[in-house]
Amino acid sequence: MKHKFKTIAAVITAAALIVPTLGANGAINGPLGTTGKQDGGIGNTTNYLDDVPNIAVDPKVNDIIYPLFGNPAIKKQGETVTVQIDSQGKHAAGWDVKLKPTNHSAFTETYDLPVQKVSTGESHWKDSERIYDVTVQIPENVPEELYDLEVSYTASGQRKTDEQPHSVKVVQEYNKDFEFLHLTDTHVGSPRNLGNHDDVSTIDPGRLKEAGMWDAKEEDRWLYLQKAIKEVNLKNPDFVVVTGDLMYGQMNPQEYIYEYEETYRMLQQLDVPVYLAPGNHDTYAQDATLADGAKYWEQYFGPQYFSFDYGPYAHFIAYNSFDWHKFDRSGKGSVPVPTWGGQIREEQLNWVKKDLEENAKTAQPDQITGLFSHHNPLWRDRDIWPSDDPEVKEYWKQYDEQHDPQRLETLILGEKLGIQYDQQWHGENAHELIEIMKQYGVDISLHGHTHIDNVTEQDGILYTTTTSLELSGKPWVGFRPLEVKNGEITNYNYEEPGVSVPVYENGNTEGGVMALESQYEKPNDGHATEQTVTVYNRLNKEMTVTVPMYLVKGDYDVSEGTVKQNVASGDKQYVEVEITVPAKSTKEITVK
Repeated sequence: MKHKFKTIAAVITAAALIVPTLGANGAINGPLGTTGKQDGGIGNTTNYLDDVPNIAVDPKVNDIIYPLFGNPAIKKQGETVTVQIDSQGKHAAGWDVKLKPTNHSAFTETYDLPVQKVSTGESHWKDSERIYDVTVQIPENVPEELYDLEVSYTASGQRKTDEQPHSVKVVQEYNKDFEFLHLTDTHVGSPRNLGNHDDVSTIDPGRLKEAGMWDAKEEDRWLYLQKAIKEVNLKNPDFVVVTGDLMYGQMNPQEYIYEYEETYRMLQQLDVPVYLAPGNHDTYAQDATLADGAKYWEQYFGPQYFSFDYGPYAHFIAYNSFDWHKFDRSGKGSVPVPTWGGQIREEQLNWVKKDLEENAKTAQPDQITGLFSHHNPLWRDRDIWPSDDPEVKEYWKQYDEQHDPQRLETLILGEKLGIQYDQQWHGENAHELIEIMKQYGVDISLHGHTHIDNVTEQDGILYTTTTSLELSGKPWVGFRPLEVKNGEITNYNYEEPGVSVPVYENGNTEGGVMALESQYEKPNDGHATEQTVTVYNRLNKEMTVTVPMYLVKGDYDVSEGTVKQNVASGDKQYVEVEITVPAKSTKEITVK
């Protein structure tokens, strides 16, 4: 997100923000203030660490390093998947790999994945003495669903078990015509969520409620994000990409500890595979570089850059566009940071080129190829900042003399000019990256950062920037569905020019009414013998959605829509219904 130092300062001064405390189970459940005395912040408030002095990082990436929550595997029934395990230098044997129901499922059955092969592996991002590639097969009888992965093995005479939630999606077939969604800039913990749409230095009561800023009740916390996730689940895309700035990371010392934990909890409300790329707010090196957000990212979500396939029909690369030296990413543990614009350095750039080169060897003609990151390489500060400004001339002179890292005086001047002109793609290799994309026929490039919608077609590449889920997004808070048919991206706008789908009815955040919503008559937990679901489409376009229903095991008739799945597991029946709801209307589905 663009840097708004003065505006943010006004918000923090005006707002009595709520910041969390941790209960015995690690849940965030109590109130506190904002920036405070420990970080030289604004106002006479307390700091999070005053009440929680012993808070520590709870890494989510341990033994399993692929597939992960933020880099899952999508596989057909009967196919193999290679699980990567970091055994921390120990010899391992006795492998046991399972798929388990996620936190969304009413099913209880687990599925053993037969081990086909075990070999020594390697990782481009995980520095380890010993990595194992454990190839397992997905049985044909595993229902189409998103699963948690559990791996157990024996090392040094001890049995070890690790899990990764939401890390394997099993499908019956890859859809040649498919849909994926682009989300960006969720900004958990951001004070900008409290401000008026046109003046974020004010406090708006409606936005205050939707923000749910560290509300003591989890069900009332980050309502805007909860509602967006519910709509994404209702759309039920084949997968989702999120292009960074998942949190704020710019208020208190060590705030990454609780913001990463809270963001991880929130994103697990998604019931579809999600691929995550970092943004600048996720990877600042705060507290005199002692708290490095880039390391937190790897501990919670895994690699800062990677690629994945959706069967033979899509190949995507997630890359880190905030690829700066730690000193350039540094902050004071409070509002000021000197660098927030984009860059990709040689090591990562070469990896991207090699990945595209390898994919081109096997790609079929109708495969689409995409890249996604936080910053858009089309928008270079060298092109945007006014060249007739003497301070701009001086800045680029200093930058060219030394960067990676920059000198302190250069960073200070860059921050001053950034506040004046903003920072987009601020550093190296924008042109070089674009040339590589053109060389290998990349179809689409997805980005965030600006909190606005923009679609640009250039040299055969579709560059889409999507508005934020943070409440500062314009023209509204939203997300972008993209449809692929016969190897072409055919639909990516809700309205022209290039506008995304609003989360709220008519884009009215303060009203709090979801634009797309489903309501269940009975709890959807597998204990009902009948169910009625009402789907509300308050958008200006028809929407096709998927309604999942867990019922008591049995035979059921469906009143509306198309049954996509009808699967029994244990004493439960899963019925999945696809239905198209016309614009500004409702549909009711009864299953009995």
